[in-house]
Amino acid sequence: MDEMKVYDSLPVTLQNVACTIEGIRVKRKKYGALTKKYLPDFMERDKWTYAQKCEYRDKQIQRMVEHCYYHVPYYHSLFDKLGIDYKNIKTLDDLKLLPILTKDIVRNHGKELTADNVSERDCYHMHTSGTTGSSLKFLYSKEAYAMQWAEAQRYEQDLELTGNEWNAYFGGRSIVPKECNKPPFYRVNYAMKEVMFSAWHLCEKNYPDYIKGLEKYKPEFWHGYPSSFLPLAQYLIDNNIRLSFSPKYIQLSSENVTEAQLDKMGRAFGTRPIQGYAMTEQVATFREYPDGHMYVIEDLYAVEFLETETPEVYRVVGTNLTNYAMPLLRYDTRDLVRYQETEKGREILHIDGREEDNIKLRSGVIRRLDFVFKDQVNITEAQIVQKSLDLVEFKIVKGKNYTQADEQVLTRDISEYLAGRIDYKIAYVEEIPKTKNGKMKFIVSEV
Repeated sequence: MDEMKVYDSLPVTLQNVACTIEGIRVKRKKYGALTKKYLPDFMERDKWTYAQKCEYRDKQIQRMVEHCYYHVPYYHSLFDKLGIDYKNIKTLDDLKLLPILTKDIVRNHGKELTADNVSERDCYHMHTSGTTGSSLKFLYSKEAYAMQWAEAQRYEQDLELTGNEWNAYFGGRSIVPKECNKPPFYRVNYAMKEVMFSAWHLCEKNYPDYIKGLEKYKPEFWHGYPSSFLPLAQYLIDNNIRLSFSPKYIQLSSENVTEAQLDKMGRAFGTRPIQGYAMTEQVATFREYPDGHMYVIEDLYAVEFLETETPEVYRVVGTNLTNYAMPLLRYDTRDLVRYQETEKGREILHIDGREEDNIKLRSGVIRRLDFVFKDQVNITEAQIVQKSLDLVEFKIVKGKNYTQADEQVLTRDISEYLAGRIDYKIAYVEEIPKTKNGKMKFIVSEV
């Protein structure tokens, strides 16, 4: 019997004990001695100007590129093959001398991308949450891991969080057995004061238990997927329910979110969410601050924005500056953003999703169909599925107060943009399936 089967067989009280024991291990790993060692440096750089941060970043680029040439077989061979002198790579712009690193290259050349002067015993084995067969596995040094969490702790301090607040997690972990059909639909990690709500049990009959859990612990900081928060927000709005408290912050991750959805969550929970951007590969991080502005974190990664066919939309390419165990230089995230240069730094104006999330036409593409939902307050969830080059399906989960008038507005807005370009249909569904990691894709292509 594997560990999860043992866990699933335990009564709720003992599952909470198991979560707490695991929480002790995770807390030590994330916030241990190494993280404490690096935190003062991150706090000091928080006071720096944008120019100082860029100067620091460029010095780290030089160190990493030199290391890659001498200690990473893949890069040594690549530099020699292309006739690149690593000494000529001194700034973010100079990284363009190197070719783009793709997920397939990392998957096929993992051993060659591993440094010859780093011991596996000093590393963690990490993997991305891709679909079956597409997950990446790689080494991450303990020092790089500690720096990652030192930066995260700095951000918490920027938000004036102490780390001692109760927090709520809404995500894809199977923390409540999927076959469970009675409350509570959350488990508690007392070591990290974390209430973990199941993304798999969100439905009309279970929402009262989620509300009960929130009211019991009154967590000040919530974090998780938009697709987990939105159905609960719709339930509160439809039933005119107000929580007795408002969280200090709600941080969203891993999925795209529209302005209308942010507004909806703000109305329902009394706090408008902030967004974060990061990934397991650790090549780029963006942080949104209380003033509503989101900036590139410059002292941990070297982030490039490459032009695309769409004006003012850029592809995110990142380089890790701390993971000397398995460096990723110019890794293609395939994510798209809009940004602008400011005195404070590079400000992210909008995260546009992934390159593969385009709606493909027989001539050209369509991006950002999220605006068709801007006037919809009675839709719980929505997903756009491209069935073919001639047909797009809009899957809709109706809210309690959804009426024919809402359908007419939706039909009008879709028709105004798609008429003559591609056919469409609206399909009403009870729920929209999530991935095995509890996420929901806003755009799905079957082409």
